[in-house]
Amino acid sequence: MKNNFETVDIILAAYLKVKGYKLLEIIRHGNRGTFLFTDVPAELVTEYDLGQAVVEPKALNNEIRALTTAARR
Repeated sequence: MKNNFETVDIILAAYLKVKGYKLLEIIRHGNRGTFLFTDVPAELVTEYDLGQAVVEPKALNNEIRALTTAARR
């Protein structure tokens, strides 16, 4: 059984995308969105919350821009 993970945090969503997790859906709320992923380990979210997440900055920036555009469509 797959566990879904939802977040409204676009930076966290971009981080998960850079880490290779599949974005299933963006549930739009006006200009904002809820990002739905599957099978995201709790440890990865904790790492992000504690400021210990490490990714390539340019890749993160590119994902933030792509998600921002997608959420506003």
